[in-house]
Amino acid sequence: MIFFVALIGLMACSSDEKLVVVDNSDEVAGGDSDGGNNTVGTIVTKRILIEDYVATWCGNCILAIEKSDAADKNVFVPVAIHFLGSQLENQVAINVAKENEVSSQTTVIVDKHTSHSFRNDFKASDYALASTVAIAMNTEVNNTNVNVNLQFKFYKDFSNLKYTVYLLENNVIASQANYQFSGSKYQSSPRTISNFSHNHVLQQAILNQSVPGGESVNENVYETEHSFSIQGKNKENLDLVVYLESTKEVLNTQIVKVGENVAFHAEVENN
Repeated sequence: MIFFVALIGLMACSSDEKLVVVDNSDEVAGGDSDGGNNTVGTIVTKRILIEDYVATWCGNCILAIEKSDAADKNVFVPVAIHFLGSQLENQVAINVAKENEVSSQTTVIVDKHTSHSFRNDFKASDYALASTVAIAMNTEVNNTNVNVNLQFKFYKDFSNLKYTVYLLENNVIASQANYQFSGSKYQSSPRTISNFSHNHVLQQAILNQSVPGGESVNENVYETEHSFSIQGKNKENLDLVVYLESTKEVLNTQIVKVGENVAFHAEVENN
């Protein structure tokens, strides 16, 4: 099967264009490991989840941070998980690291199941960039809470799916150890950078929520809602991330700025 890459502007609620992969038979491109039939002509954007396990005292970690910050945000969704005594460590990050059996910093996990060297650039061409599930997110700030409405639209039949929601914070100021790697933009910076701006920092999570049986079937939309406290936080610095996974793979990931909405990144080809 021959694949080509295209940029397609999708749905007015999202301001950015999305990179997708389309196959020449006009079927949905992306994993078909769980069986079922693809819907002919439907293209769904696949975004890639990056989870960086880092610490503020870890001089090697600054390269992982740099590589994730430089990744194309139309394709990649980075999450910084601070643990092992980091200044930004919290119990949620500790729990996520334990769940994923990560015990050392500079560990980078892509889509939950693939290790990635913290020294390597993220290249969209290395990943499948289409899916069989589309995700929409609508958020509303209500006093000190943010409510998020999640919608998962399926383009084939699935079973035993789970989703996780992360609340991330950007521009979190803390020191960061720096080993000044050759070629890094930080190579001339001090060994410890004070007032370093950390982005994508995991602050809260709703983990491993099951999609009810019978909901994850072709052309169905499963809808659910959750709420996070954002007391003391600047909503302008907050993002919500959701990823949906089967036992074999992350099917799709979506991100939205708190207070904004993002629509299904899918469209039907009329060929």
